[in-house]
Amino acid sequence: MNKVGSTVEKMLKKYGLWQGYQQYLAVENWSDVVGLPLSSVTRSESISRGVLRVNVKDSVWAYHLSLLKPKLIEQLNNHIGNKVVKDIFFVIESIDSS
Repeated sequence: MNKVGSTVEKMLKKYGLWQGYQQYLAVENWSDVVGLPLSSVTRSESISRGVLRVNVKDSVWAYHLSLLKPKLIEQLNNHIGNKVVKDIFFVIESIDSS
């Protein structure tokens, strides 16, 4: 981590904002972590108490993603560098292509 990043991390930790920032990263980096094929049928929405809520195009995708859940959790946590995501809750909703 560069000097500025290290300073920002220290400040966030000092003011008790580090965990919230890491949760933000889990939501915002969902598409980067899962890649284009999965991000085209999903949208991360929020995270609360370690449970990431992800909107999914339909029940077929929700089922397939539920089988991949342990791997997705591991990939997200590795990307963030901390065990922030404990579970993923898939919700069937329409996904905008924007």
